[in-house]
Amino acid sequence: MPNFEELTYYAGVLTTLAVVLAVRRPSRRSLFYLALMALGLLLAFGSYGFLYRVFYNLLPPFRLARAPGRAAVVYLFAASALLGEVVGSRRVWERAALDGLMRWVLASTAVLGLAILAATGAVFIVVHPTDTSGRLWHQLGGWATAVILLLIGGAMLWRYLALPETAVRQRRNLGLALAVLVLVDLWLFGYKFVRLESTAVDPLWPDSVAVIGTPEERVLPWGVSIFEQNGAWQVGLNSVFGYNALEIGANQAFTGSIPDPRSTAYDILSARYVVAQVPLDDYTSGERPLTLIANQGAAWVYERARVLPLARLVSEVEVIGDEAAAIARIHQPDFDPAATVILAATPPCAVDAGAGGTAVITDRRDGYWQIATDSPGASLLVLSETDYPGWRVLVDGRPAQSLTAYTTVRAVCVPAGAHTVAWSFVPLVYAWGGLLTLMGLGLVGTAVWQARREK
Repeated sequence: MPNFEELTYYAGVLTTLAVVLAVRRPSRRSLFYLALMALGLLLAFGSYGFLYRVFYNLLPPFRLARAPGRAAVVYLFAASALLGEVVGSRRVWERAALDGLMRWVLASTAVLGLAILAATGAVFIVVHPTDTSGRLWHQLGGWATAVILLLIGGAMLWRYLALPETAVRQRRNLGLALAVLVLVDLWLFGYKFVRLESTAVDPLWPDSVAVIGTPEERVLPWGVSIFEQNGAWQVGLNSVFGYNALEIGANQAFTGSIPDPRSTAYDILSARYVVAQVPLDDYTSGERPLTLIANQGAAWVYERARVLPLARLVSEVEVIGDEAAAIARIHQPDFDPAATVILAATPPCAVDAGAGGTAVITDRRDGYWQIATDSPGASLLVLSETDYPGWRVLVDGRPAQSLTAYTTVRAVCVPAGAHTVAWSFVPLVYAWGGLLTLMGLGLVGTAVWQARREK
C-alpha cells in the first residue's frame, strides 16, 4: 500500500518501554513528557477527539494549521525526549523493583508478540493466495522485527539501568549499543519512505506555456489533481486555484459551485484559458463554449468565451448576506457580473449608478497590488484576487475598508476622479508568530537558567 509520509510518525519501539518505566517511577520531567505525548496524540485525532475542537475555538492562530495529524510531531518529540530522560536519569533503581518490572514487561511482550504473529499467520494461511495474504506476509515480518527489537532493546535497557554509576565503561558501551539499536529501528521503519523521484514540473505546464506564453489573466486547470496544479506557478502561470495548500474554504465553495469550466465563477476570477490533460469536447458547445487553441504535447489548451479583467470598476451593487444565496445569484441568467457586484452588507459609500471608469494595474508583485483608477463618479473597485485574511488597502495613501465581493474576492470604495489604490499583505499572524516566538525563547532561556541553578 502507498505511504503517506507527511502524516506518518514513528519514535521507535524503545519509547514504549520508556513510557512503562516513567509511569513506574515518575519524575516531574517525565510526567511533563507523558502529558505532552498525550496532548500531541489527542490533537492529531482532529475531529475524532475532543481536544482539537477546544484548541480550534479558543486559539484562533491554531486554525491556520492544516491537517490535524501533523500535531503528532508533538508526540514524536515528547516520546524521544522521554526515552532520553529515562536513559539519562541519575535516579538509581532498586534492583528488586527493576528486575520485577522488566521481567513482567518483557515476558508480556514476548507472549503478546507471539500471539499476534500466530493470529496474523493463521489469517494468512486461510486467505492465501490473495492480494490480502501478500500484505499479511509483509506484516508478519514487520511484527516479528518489532518484537525482536523490543526484546533485545528491553534486555539492554534493563542491564543499563541495573549498572551502578561507578561502572562507567560498561554504561558507556551499553549506551552506545542502545543508540545503535535506535538507529537500526528507525531505519528499518523509515527506509520505506525514502523515494528518489524527479522534481520536474508536470509536462502539462511547459506545454501550456508553449501555446499561450505567460498571460496576466489566469488559467483554469481542469481535471488536474491538486498535487499537479501547483506546477502552474513554477512556469509563471497564474492558476485560478493558486497554491492548493493555501486555498480558503470560501474560494473552494465559489469555484466548485458549478462543475463547469464555462461557469460565471471563472469569469469573475478572470480565467481566460482552460488547460487539461485530455480533450474537453463536452464543453465546446452551448452557451459561452470553450474554443480549442491547440493540443501541444500533454496539454489541451482552450480559450473561454467571457473573461472579466483582474481589476475593474463597478457601479451596481446587490447586497446578499447569505453565502449560498449569493453564489446562486451569480449563476442566474439575468445576472451580469461585468456590471454588478455582490456584497454581504451595504458598502460604506454611495456609488453612482452607471459611473463607469477605468482601473489599470500599475504594480503587481508578491504581497502587493497597485491600481490606478479614474471615474466620473464614486464606484467600487473589484480585484479578482482571493480575499485572504491579512490584506490591507490604502486609497491615496489613506486606510480604507477592504470588502469581500462575490463571497471570495476583494473590493474597495473609490471616489470620483483619479486615485491610487494599494493592497498590501500584512497578516496579524506575523505579529502573533513573533510574540509566541519571543515567549518560547524566554521559556527556553528560563529553563536553561533553572537547570544550571539545580546543578
